[in-house]
Order: sequence, then C-alpha cells, then structure tokens
Amino acid sequence: MEKVALFLAALLLLSFLAFNPAPVLAHVEVVIGDVRIVGGWVNEPPLVNQLNGIVLIITQVSNGQPVNNALAQLDTTLQKGTETRLLDFQPTEEAGSYTATILPTQTGQYSVVMRGTIAGQAIDRQIEIEDVEDTARFSFPPAASTGGGGNQIPQGLIEQLQTVITDLTAQVEEANVVAQQANNATQSVTESIEELRISADRAYLFSLIGVGAGAAGIAVGVVALSRREKI
Repeated sequence: MEKVALFLAALLLLSFLAFNPAPVLAHVEVVIGDVRIVGGWVNEPPLVNQLNGIVLIITQVSNGQPVNNALAQLDTTLQKGTETRLLDFQPTEEAGSYTATILPTQTGQYSVVMRGTIAGQAIDRQIEIEDVEDTARFSFPPAASTGGGGNQIPQGLIEQLQTVITDLTAQVEEANVVAQQANNATQSVTESIEELRISADRAYLFSLIGVGAGAAGIAVGVVALSRREKI
C-alpha cells in the first residue's frame, strides 16, 4: 500500500512538471494570432559592458510546434531610448530558437521591436526586456578597495580625462598652426619692408647722382659763359 502511495505521488509530481513547465527567467511572451514569441536576454541578469545576446523563441499556438526560418520576413531591432540597432539573428540547435549577439553599453530599459510577418501572420510589436544592470551590484571586493588602497580611478572619469586631453591636444595643434601662419606673415612683411628700404636707398642714390650731374652741368655752363664774355 505504501509503495502504491509513493508511486501515485511520483506520478502526480511528474504530471505537474510535464504540464506546468518552469517559466523562462525574465523573458517576455506575446501571442499574435497563431504565433507565440518569447524574447529576452541570453544571459540574465544582463550586465552593462558584458557581451550578451537577444533570444527569440517562436512557436505556433495551435500545435506548440516551433516555427522554422521564422525571421526570414521579420525586421527586428534593439532600441534604447532614441537609439536603435538592427539585430542579426542566427538559428540555434533548438528548433524555433534564434539569438543575436549584442554588447549593452548602458544600463536601463531595452526594447525589442519586431515588424514584418511570421508564418503569414503580420507582426508589429515591441517588447520590453529585462533592464541592464550595473556590474557594481555583483562586484566583490569593490573595485575601489582592490590592490590600490582605494586609489583606483573610475572608468568614467578616465574616459572624461581622455576626452579632455584629446580636445586640448587638438587646440594646441591648432594654436601651433595659427602661430606658424603668423610667423610666416611676419617674415613676409619683414621681407617686404627690406625690399622697400633697398628700393628707397637706390632711389636716393640715383637722386644724388642726378643732383650731382645737374650741378656739374651748371658749373660747366657757367665756365663756358665766363670764357665767352672774356673773348
């Protein structure tokens, strides 16, 4: 009797498990006509700057069978705020299951946007998947206390400093170009002034020669007149 009771209890447990499968962690299910779509992250919880992926499991509601080549006529994008990215899904070994690799670079809410058709069923739906979390919640020991006595610089501050250094470098290079252009202009002006000075010196010399020649001519004329008067 006791063995029969144990057998019946085991049978009930197996029946319960068979007809009540455990839900997929944090995945979202939508039903559109005869198409059921279950979507979410491949690795959960999703963490910022950790390589991950989006998974879609597509089956028919009427018979529970997976839909092969389900995404051939479906455009699927991942959306974060106003930013979108087209997802490149690949079939997995499990029929009706497709994954697309993605590296989430920001924490917060992401959405999978689907437009097109699956097995003749028109699809225009957006599903919000699990929020991407900061790795700090799972870090141990805290990054600030590892090996450096709390002197480790946060990655965000390093990136800001790199941006500032890049901007300063660009400004210094631009200032060097302007300074070189000013130096070239100054040199050009100096050369022009020197040329003017040489031209002025030449003109002055020529004027002195002209004055001298004129004075000599006058002197010769006076002598000639004096001789004519004596005659």
